[in-house]
Amino acid sequence: MGCKATQTLYYAATQAERVGLPFNAHVTINFAGTRCDPREAPLAFARLRGNFHQKWAARLGGGYAHTATWLYVFENVRDKVPFLTMAPGDPHNVHVHWLLHVPATARHDFEMALSEWVETVTGGIVEPTAILVTYPDAADVENVSAYLRKGTAPPWAAMYCAVAEPQGIIVGGRRSGTSRNLGRTARMAADRAHGINRRTNLAALHDRRRGERSPSHGATMGAP
Repeated sequence: MGCKATQTLYYAATQAERVGLPFNAHVTINFAGTRCDPREAPLAFARLRGNFHQKWAARLGGGYAHTATWLYVFENVRDKVPFLTMAPGDPHNVHVHWLLHVPATARHDFEMALSEWVETVTGGIVEPTAILVTYPDAADVENVSAYLRKGTAPPWAAMYCAVAEPQGIIVGGRRSGTSRNLGRTARMAADRAHGINRRTNLAALHDRRRGERSPSHGATMGAP
């Protein structure tokens, strides 16, 4: 991942808190455990977000309807060994990490719906380990976020508190992304409203975060 993509991921948790929709759920979907062609995984996941999750969040009852708020990162690696080709029939371990906001009262409904969404967009689930859902507490969200930045290109890793490790080839779509309310444009508008200049504040924030949290802590996240 390049500088802009990593920067957006780095600030996403802070921006999610700003908009009142903090990250509290971590989903891993392993497309190797589905019928989906790995080259179509980014498109399938885009369908899941746009056709299903976005509508689910907007229509959630009980006063919990909200704007879908998330970040995601694709990887194609197993046991720290990246897959570097993706011709038809090549072995792969394409999976996506999805960090998002899910109201605590809607967790069961979300998990039930998620299984249906994955079945629909992939053509079927063939392994019971294809979907993993955990709920990190507020203190651990930054560690999860740092773990997901491990595909950062080496020149930017130290600046954004990441450990640069090759994460394999991904084709058919973007390796990472965020919901629009967490993107660069929204973040910069919020910065201006709060009088924040990232150019001058980044070094201080980086030192503080390094002192508080270790980016390698995410090695316990249970990635496929």
